[in-house]
Amino acid sequence: MKRVTEESTSPNVIKVIVANLPIMLCELLQNAFEAVPDIQIIAPVNDVQHLLNAARPLPVDVILLGSSRMESRIENTHGAVSILQSLPEFYKDARVVVLTQDPDYAEVISLFRAGAKGIFGSADLRFELLCKCIRCVHQGQIWAKNELLAHLVSSLSHPRSTNVIDRHGKPLLTTREQQVLHLLSDGLSNSELATVLKLSEHTIKNHLFRIYDKLGVSNRMEAVLYALTPRDVHHPPVQNRPTHPASSNKIAIIKTA
Repeated sequence: MKRVTEESTSPNVIKVIVANLPIMLCELLQNAFEAVPDIQIIAPVNDVQHLLNAARPLPVDVILLGSSRMESRIENTHGAVSILQSLPEFYKDARVVVLTQDPDYAEVISLFRAGAKGIFGSADLRFELLCKCIRCVHQGQIWAKNELLAHLVSSLSHPRSTNVIDRHGKPLLTTREQQVLHLLSDGLSNSELATVLKLSEHTIKNHLFRIYDKLGVSNRMEAVLYALTPRDVHHPPVQNRPTHPASSNKIAIIKTA
């Protein structure tokens, strides 16, 4: 495939970077996009490290990004969430479409929260539909199947709280441990947690071990379920105190987490 440069690209053409996809799929897409006049692939192709560490920005409108599920057997693939969180500042205006396999609730929510503008399931991978997805996202629209959008609406309508407290309302976890648990409930892996929180994976593992110990659980799923399970909080009885006229117009301000 010919290299597309800033000078050779028409301003009316949607410039696309392809990264983190299976090699065979990437080659098929390269050949197919040759016949699409309004969509062109920017070189280098399928190079995640160049995308994240480019010395100078590439001219790009849309980033077509594979998730780790697309190549689960390849050890050096990256999670789409961690890539989204690590994009250089000059790509923040580029719109990202993530190609993934059978995304579940946690993946959909975490991808949209990380900044994805489109989620395209590989089971629906028809080339003409992918072209339509790229054009719609480039125009500022959100692209996803109805059931995936339902996940997003559900998360906004019923936000989940992972604040873990004991029966007296006292926090069980430190602020950092609470932050780790919240991201864990969004389905992030250890490497993605490390990227988002700018910590080492070793430190993330230590936080997880302490969370498991404090909650009395043995794995990630149990920790998330524990956090999302409502609990009765027993508040101490309020003692009646005399009210003085001078304090009758005071307002009590309660800080909530």
